[in-house]
Amino acid sequence: MEESAVTINGKTHDWESVTVTGPHGVFIGITDINWKSSQKKKRVYGKGVTSIGATRGNYEATTSMTLLVSEYQDLAKSLTKGIYSTPFDVALTFEPEGATKHEVVIKQIMVDELDESAKQGDEEATVKLSGTALMIERDGKPDYETK
Repeated sequence: MEESAVTINGKTHDWESVTVTGPHGVFIGITDINWKSSQKKKRVYGKGVTSIGATRGNYEATTSMTLLVSEYQDLAKSLTKGIYSTPFDVALTFEPEGATKHEVVIKQIMVDELDESAKQGDEEATVKLSGTALMIERDGKPDYETK
């Protein structure tokens, strides 16, 4: 069994230890990124009060990220058919000193929504992208594998 690194008063996975890479290179002007996957399950009942099995729904992966406007412009330029028509991957690599490396790849992101605004007093202008993904891989293993 492989031992994982344990840190005491040391570094662990944090925002400073992550490198986020997209089709245009390393994201520098990114302020947050979220990813989530799910597959709903439902119990099936027949005669009696206990279930006789379960059904599985579809696998779903979603993501969102907030970028500085300049970072959004670099990303958009790299997507040949435009932000809504070009699926792209984003890779996150967490490499804190003294802790186990962790990698997440959000595959084939399709942007569904852009949210951008500006107001007096804002310290930074940002664009929030939201969308779906084909698959999320964590440490080289896809969340869902077909047989």
